[in-house]
Amino acid sequence: MSVEVFFDYTCGFSNRARRWLDRLDGVEVVWRPFSLLEQRRHDDGPPMFQRPDLADNVSLIALAVHEAVRADGGDVAGYRRRMFTAWHEEPSRLSTGDILGLGREAGLGSFEHDSAFAALAADHARAKRLGVFGTPTLAFGPGEVAFVKLDDVPAGDRAWSLWETLRHLAVGAPVLREWQRVTPPQAH
Repeated sequence: MSVEVFFDYTCGFSNRARRWLDRLDGVEVVWRPFSLLEQRRHDDGPPMFQRPDLADNVSLIALAVHEAVRADGGDVAGYRRRMFTAWHEEPSRLSTGDILGLGREAGLGSFEHDSAFAALAADHARAKRLGVFGTPTLAFGPGEVAFVKLDDVPAGDRAWSLWETLRHLAVGAPVLREWQRVTPPQAH
């Protein structure tokens, strides 16, 4: 079994999905960056990946380093785990230097900004062609794509149960376009 997951390091839901999917032995997960910064852009200018004023934007750098570690044959899974942990579970803000350091620890050689950002742009464009609009989005196959939000990371058998249910809905129920849990408003 395999799945592609489109993610952004800045997204807490992506971090929860990463922690969930890491628990599923036997599922091959291919992680693909998807920039929420680019997705939320509201101007007609060039894509975020081509703007010199954003060349050191940490959310873009984190995703571009992911692609560079992959291209260098490094420990991309280790980088991804460490990057998510640093972004969501450690108190300090990350700098470009911190992110490049995490990349080097994972086997990054030299960081070639242009090629890393080109790879990031290509992944983003591919995601858009699949209909991805947010993160995390799981792609099981053509037309079998699901955007998910986890409130928590399922433990034990629930991790596999969620996988099987989500995969069944994405693959086996193509007429189901959207499903959302409705929660009553909380009394104030």
